[in-house]
Amino acid sequence: MSEMLIDVRNLSITIDTFRGPLQVVRNQDIVLHSGEVLGIVGESGCGKSVMVSSLMGLLPKKQANIKAERFTIGGKDCLGFDESHWNELRGTTIAMVFQDPMTSLNPILTIGEQIYEVIHRSHAYGKEYDARKIALDILTKMGLSSPERRLIQYPHELSGGMRQRVCIAMALAGRPNILICDEPTTALDITTEAQILRLLQDLAVELGIGIIFISHNLRIVAQLCDRVMVMYAGKCVESATVEDIFNNPRHPYTMGLLMSLPQEKWHGELKAIEGQPPDLYELPRGCSFTPRCKWAMRICGKQIPMISTVGNHHEYTCWLAKLEGL
Repeated sequence: MSEMLIDVRNLSITIDTFRGPLQVVRNQDIVLHSGEVLGIVGESGCGKSVMVSSLMGLLPKKQANIKAERFTIGGKDCLGFDESHWNELRGTTIAMVFQDPMTSLNPILTIGEQIYEVIHRSHAYGKEYDARKIALDILTKMGLSSPERRLIQYPHELSGGMRQRVCIAMALAGRPNILICDEPTTALDITTEAQILRLLQDLAVELGIGIIFISHNLRIVAQLCDRVMVMYAGKCVESATVEDIFNNPRHPYTMGLLMSLPQEKWHGELKAIEGQPPDLYELPRGCSFTPRCKWAMRICGKQIPMISTVGNHHEYTCWLAKLEGL
């Protein structure tokens, strides 16, 4: 049986803003097993990045209020962690590839120095190791040409795609058990993107690394992920295997995302979801998707639907489930 790497239950995150407290993640569960690739999709502003940042202990403690019934990462209860505890966890147990590679790299250190620092902090290499050889091997796997030269270069000397591959190399240099990827292939060409995706799949299968993959690209999610969470307005509205999400979507929002993709015999305009995501300061009383849902009923605007389960742990929150008799 695969090891449970992340076990977070009933997570809520409230951020103090100039307009007052803002709840950006609401009563969310996150479970990740070794060797599993979990995809998280949803429109911008739905809470994806904030949620995974909490798993890294990156949210500012003075502005962010995190509550959960359980918050276990790598077998450790992290709710009471201070910065020193998080520093022990980051890079070794859990690592993250951020969306913007330029702000993720130190502009005054060479690429080699930044990768060496991660290797030296890791306990995975024992007492005797060659940091330069390890760094060269990782950069080669990332598809970077002339890796020896890249080690002595600075971030501004590399293209956006190269910088992103360096960020992925840094995340892997500590040999973490959990890897969080926040839009990691945004700046890459399609050939390099395919190479990176194959590498991530190999890491999950061969080394048992658990991966959380955030993306707006549903094609990549279908190719890479085992399970998918669809988030809307700070909450998961549907969770299932990747096959169930794409072949048997149940929530109207998930259906809208899939219908917005070009179909097999596509002609004309794409079918976009009408309307805009709700203001998190003024969420609808019932289901948050009600104002944009073409199947909305009177009860949808009054009460939040309960979680319904069908098939192989396929969960979704929609009042239409009651009409289907599920």
